[in-house]
Amino acid sequence: MSEPSAPEPASAEASPPAGQAPSALEPNAPPPGNPVAPSMPVPAGAVEPETGVEPVIPRTVVTATRAPRPTSSQPRAMSVVSRDDLARRPARTTPEALFESEGVFLQKTNHGGGAPIIRGLYGQHVLLLVDGVRLNNGTVRSGPNQYLNTVDPFLVEQIEVVRGPGSVLYGSDALGGVVNVRTFWPRFASETTPIGAVRGIAGSADESLQGHLRAGVSLQDTAVAGGLTLRDFNDLRGGDRVGVQQYTGYQEGDAALKVRHRFQPGLQLYLQYQGVRQSDAPRLDRSAPGDFRRFSDQERDFAHARLEHSGSGFLRRGAVELSVHRQSEQVDRFRVARDRLDRDSVNVWTVGLRAEGEAPALSALPGAPVPIFGAEVFHDKATSNAGRSPLSEPALDFSPLPEDARYPGAPTSVSAGVFGLLSSDVERPFSYHAGLRAQLHRVSLPEDSRLREAFPDASTPLPVLPATTQNSQGLAGELGVRQRVADGVSVLLNLGSAFRAPNIDDYLRLGADGPGYLVPGRDLHPEQSYTAELGTRVDRGLVGAQLFYAFTVVDGLVGNVPTLLDGQQFTPDDVPYRTRQNLDRADIHALEASVSVKVLPSLTLATHATYTHTTSRRQDLTVEGSPFIREPLSRTPPLNGLVRATWEPGDVFFLEGVSRWGLEQDAFSAADLLDIRTCPEVPDCDRTPSFIVFHARAGAKLGKRLSAAVTVQNLLDATYRTHGSGVDEPGRSAVLSLEASL
Repeated sequence: MSEPSAPEPASAEASPPAGQAPSALEPNAPPPGNPVAPSMPVPAGAVEPETGVEPVIPRTVVTATRAPRPTSSQPRAMSVVSRDDLARRPARTTPEALFESEGVFLQKTNHGGGAPIIRGLYGQHVLLLVDGVRLNNGTVRSGPNQYLNTVDPFLVEQIEVVRGPGSVLYGSDALGGVVNVRTFWPRFASETTPIGAVRGIAGSADESLQGHLRAGVSLQDTAVAGGLTLRDFNDLRGGDRVGVQQYTGYQEGDAALKVRHRFQPGLQLYLQYQGVRQSDAPRLDRSAPGDFRRFSDQERDFAHARLEHSGSGFLRRGAVELSVHRQSEQVDRFRVARDRLDRDSVNVWTVGLRAEGEAPALSALPGAPVPIFGAEVFHDKATSNAGRSPLSEPALDFSPLPEDARYPGAPTSVSAGVFGLLSSDVERPFSYHAGLRAQLHRVSLPEDSRLREAFPDASTPLPVLPATTQNSQGLAGELGVRQRVADGVSVLLNLGSAFRAPNIDDYLRLGADGPGYLVPGRDLHPEQSYTAELGTRVDRGLVGAQLFYAFTVVDGLVGNVPTLLDGQQFTPDDVPYRTRQNLDRADIHALEASVSVKVLPSLTLATHATYTHTTSRRQDLTVEGSPFIREPLSRTPPLNGLVRATWEPGDVFFLEGVSRWGLEQDAFSAADLLDIRTCPEVPDCDRTPSFIVFHARAGAKLGKRLSAAVTVQNLLDATYRTHGSGVDEPGRSAVLSLEASL
């Protein structure tokens, strides 16, 4: 376990809670005596002044409102993975840190991936952030993706998940929810958290080794820290009926450099770089002897600068930030029988500029709202290449195949939006918030002749799609109220809308994609969701609980539907042609419940469960005038949950037992039946099986600056995988984590 962060001493300029990454508006408190100075949030793990016991629910989160608030007063349904959680339950990857979060279901196509499903939505419909900056770009695909796995888990200090619409504050893609990964920041000399650390994780299921080294310099007004990570994963051994799963191992190296500088009280500059190089991550669901695929190179570079101000006057707090993201992937298909290597590569640059501020309350009356407002613009540019060579001599005879490229030319997209949010004082029995966003989205599509070039023998020449520009608008709003009905008990009602503008991938994707061969199209319009959410939250010191029901309607949900190409429904390899189309609508019901009780001073029991029911309506484009088809959304999770018991006799040692479970799922869409990840190639496949798995953990502090934790996972060596995944989870195995603070 890591050493818990000490509460900050009062000072003229207080920094973010120990070890946590500040949000774009997480404040440095104005000088003492300032009448508009916000009270500092309670650091995670701090003692509740009312009860004198450590609270069950983590304390300081920022994603739902872009300002720090205790979890107990958050206006939205949230899941939080704190630094203490990460220390006790060391995750192999950043996505796997969400395995035990309420309301989040993790899908894993391969050992090098992991996509959160929130309220039945995933991929393009869940917005991923790193330190408040978009990880989603203009080529995020409709299915699960591996982007979250490109965030180094050794950098993570806290993961915050807002369940439900988040477009008012964060723009396009936030229909199902928002996942914000907050990474560490270096500390000034007056701050007590150690700046250096050596960490390591070893796992027996995949014979993996991970090592991380962090070091830096802390001065009075300047702090610098850097980190290096090396990660090596071999083929993963599943449960007793599976054994070693070939084509699952991969390697990765990560680097980070962070700088904090204080120009004067209330004015700080944050600079950071994060880089990842991941190699040879295979796709088990698309790999067999003689024909296998892998992400030969997966790269991400992230440069980010933020200037942050706090003080009195009109602008109580403000921030301006500039970000540059480069995300690149190269997928190779090795076809041994044909002596052929097929290669597909995509490179995307994203530049973003964001400014936002918080003004004082609109009046001196009690409960007067505080306005937060801002504007942002993001620009994406994608390039794509495809080629082929003999396996025997790939470097000598590599032939480019532009007709097979995922995207033609160099398509671009630009989004620009403005937003505002009003929030009242959360300390009052009744509080409320209301917000609006307007956004313009522009996608520039080059001329596309790939279909004509790829199918020259078509009975009728296939069309050449002309160069064009697609413009769309996005509007989102939210309104919520929170009423404290008793001490530590609140009832919440939220109404909100969100949108997703069609992106480069929607318009231009060509080639094999999931259970079909995707054909590009141009007739798309933005998706719009409407959500009503009712919930209650209990935070009584010894007892913490949440219960939320949400109903969401998605108008114009974009999905892959069957289509015809040259009058044919299937490729020569008997793969169905599919295209992107706005469906009529989708309805989603979500029920999320969690309870945590400290039954004894040293014993805490916790459980949570999530149920999701989805229905969509679409038409079959291969049959003219066909009626609407009703079916579930693809990869709708089954009823699933967790039970956990944690024993902590003191600050030195802990022992924990966990059971994760999921019921069988037979709510399949037509695409699910064609997808080997959901429906393996067995007769009469119509459901994925239920599972229950047991883990045991223990950890101890071995001195002031050394800690260790061990997990024995899958005690019964069960064979299982989460619904919609392409890889079985580890069989009986051990994970050892060591951390030394410098």
